[in-house]
Amino acid sequence: MKTYSLVAAIASAMVVAGCNNVGTDAQKGATSTSEAPSAENSVAVVNGKAISRPAVDILSSELAQRRGENSVPEDKIIDELIKRELLRQEAEAQQLTKDPKYAARVENADRMVLSQIAAEHFINSAPITDEELKKEYDQRVGSMKLTEYKAKHILVETEDAAKDVIKRLQKGEKFADIAKKVSKDPGSKANGGDLGWFNPQQMVPPFANAVVALKNGELTQAPVQTQFGWHVIQREDSRDQPPPPFDAVKDQLRSMMQTQKLQQHITELKNKAKIEQFQKPKPAESPAIDPSKQPDTSLESNKPEPEKPAESPAVEPSDSSPEANTPEPPKPAK
Repeated sequence: MKTYSLVAAIASAMVVAGCNNVGTDAQKGATSTSEAPSAENSVAVVNGKAISRPAVDILSSELAQRRGENSVPEDKIIDELIKRELLRQEAEAQQLTKDPKYAARVENADRMVLSQIAAEHFINSAPITDEELKKEYDQRVGSMKLTEYKAKHILVETEDAAKDVIKRLQKGEKFADIAKKVSKDPGSKANGGDLGWFNPQQMVPPFANAVVALKNGELTQAPVQTQFGWHVIQREDSRDQPPPPFDAVKDQLRSMMQTQKLQQHITELKNKAKIEQFQKPKPAESPAIDPSKQPDTSLESNKPEPEKPAESPAVEPSDSSPEANTPEPPKPAK
């Protein structure tokens, strides 16, 4: 199995988000070399800091996995690593990692890479033998009895519409003709509702259960509801499906067993470890307010105040011009 597949299984088992960042391992190789710079073990030296040849190989492999056959030339990879080293040195010179948010990112990147290395080492140190794989195959796959079904359906939006389809079929109308006219399933409508051969696991449970419950040639007497709408289903045929051969699923079984062993290993580490978890600090409370400035809630403050003479409601002039604020002249008495 390729290293990339191992890393993919590791990332899945550990539920680590973002574990496939390009160049993470290469950055590690570029920033830590124990040997003196030389043409044999380095590809470049940037301000006295060597970029190792393994760093180039790692990044090249990562990019090849992502791009397929469109590999990146080595000179471009080296140039990219030189740029990264220059920026790394600048971050160090400016002491950016003293900022807590940057320090946390470096901490997470370091934790991610080392956890992948430890997990890969664990998997490689205890390889799964063919005998173990065959035993797993016999237990999980070899004894499985699989059945495939051939069916057709008509999908409509409402239960009443589905009941109407059933009545039309019972009166002798052809299934394919109705499907082509009223079915809402774009994948099977043009084929008269034909779904071909399928495994029940490929279908949503209500649909699969209905097909399994029918006999060959039988039609559902009541509409079947799924999240897609209402179905009228006719099962046409069924057949036993032999389990896939061992060689066809061996790699999948190996990956699954590696993931299981790794998860078990992590659980054992967790049980042995002393782990203390802390709750997120509560937000700081508002500063204390001077009690003398607080509203008085005593009984004395609730006494009704003496009534004041009624005043005219104050109306502010809507016009803010000087003329609007000029008092009106007294009107002559009548």
